[in-house]
Amino acid sequence: MFNMTSQAAGTADPKAEEQAWLLGLNAGREEDLERIFLRYHRYIVVTAYQLLHEDGRAQDLVQDLFFSLWTKRKDLRVDGSLKAYLRKAIVNRCIDEIRREKRFKTDDDSKLATYSATTSSAADAKLHATELQQLINRAIDRLPDRCRTVFALSRFQQLSNKEIAQKLDISIKTVENQMTKALRQLRLAVAGHLPEWMILLLLFNH
Repeated sequence: MFNMTSQAAGTADPKAEEQAWLLGLNAGREEDLERIFLRYHRYIVVTAYQLLHEDGRAQDLVQDLFFSLWTKRKDLRVDGSLKAYLRKAIVNRCIDEIRREKRFKTDDDSKLATYSATTSSAADAKLHATELQQLINRAIDRLPDRCRTVFALSRFQQLSNKEIAQKLDISIKTVENQMTKALRQLRLAVAGHLPEWMILLLLFNH
């Protein structure tokens, strides 16, 4: 059961859509970073994992990439495909990570001590993220049934909007609306704790 709105959404020009998001990002609109995130997060996480073979490090580098997109948004210039740009960016980060790891293995004990001194603050940050994730999980449980179902299919089964629409026999537009509603309610649940785009990283972090 697909309406004309969903058909039109499927024929949108991806390049024009990406350029609109990039212009919004340059202007500081968080909702355009959110759109980029929702479209490409899974793709670049998989790309990073294929190089690192470690989910935690892949997720960390993807988080760093989105942080960089936001903090350097005014100077961001993308020639060609945004997807290709993000792929190249995450591949470069993975290569740098691999090189740092190799250098670290040859470092002396003094550098190892320096590394150890930073682990406590990293552990504190991880604990804070865990607490926020628990808060988000409780908010997910309070979502309306259809809203929760759509979010779960996207978040936990990693289905695309089109796949969710087909599975639930609803329009792609309805899927988008339900996802927007879910994300709005989840952001409200943790309002004041983190910027919205960082909350999205928690929502989609594995």
